[in-house]
Amino acid sequence: MRILALLPDTARNTVQRAIGPGNVLAQERSVAAAVSAVRAREYDVLVLDPGTLGDEEFARLLPVLRQTTVPVILFTTLTSAGARRIVQAAELGAHELVLRDAEDAVPLLAHYFDSLVERSAPALLLNLVAKRFHLFPDPLQTASVALFGNGPLPRWVDGLAHASGFARRTVDRWMERAGIDGAATLLDAARLARVWEPAVEEQLSTAAIAERCGYARTRLLVSHARRIVGVAPAEFREKLTRKQFAAMLAKNLLVG
Repeated sequence: MRILALLPDTARNTVQRAIGPGNVLAQERSVAAAVSAVRAREYDVLVLDPGTLGDEEFARLLPVLRQTTVPVILFTTLTSAGARRIVQAAELGAHELVLRDAEDAVPLLAHYFDSLVERSAPALLLNLVAKRFHLFPDPLQTASVALFGNGPLPRWVDGLAHASGFARRTVDRWMERAGIDGAATLLDAARLARVWEPAVEEQLSTAAIAERCGYARTRLLVSHARRIVGVAPAEFREKLTRKQFAAMLAKNLLVG
């Protein structure tokens, strides 16, 4: 696999640790050169940090973020400015989001390099809802984007409100303005999106999935899945495609 990086040196070193034998990691210093290389399909995947690019550089990357031939991984730390860029990128296409400061960054990157044929359920869901996030103030946008990365999820919606710095009622009012059915529903959708991979790709038991994804009880995960997508996790593989799953999550989440 040929991997192209638009990253600062420290991030590039992390990516280097994630690639397997036989893979090649190239570093482009010029955004224009990177865009040209992607258009020419010289690489199999592009890894970039949108938060380190200037406005003009990011604007030049928009055609790359719209194309679907070469997968894009957003490998970044989560700041207000970075969250805005992530929302812009996600609105243009389904891109994997990996947070650099998360403990599982290296194994998650390695997993994505091995399985980039189809985008993950969180990436697909973020693509479907990103347009609504534009209306959020920066702290709430940052907290909301974080739900779709690889960091820990708050167990309760008050944790999301706390991360945003706003009161719970204020968060729900912003959600309503954006056409989202409340902060609790957003957290529910982001949590359930993480269930697809262990349920379908790894075929873990429902109990193991519940523990990994932060459900207090297995029964809660099953009822949660049935309420939102109509089937239990054990039936995902047989009854749903990944895109259908993400679309059902978005349909449950968005209003208006």
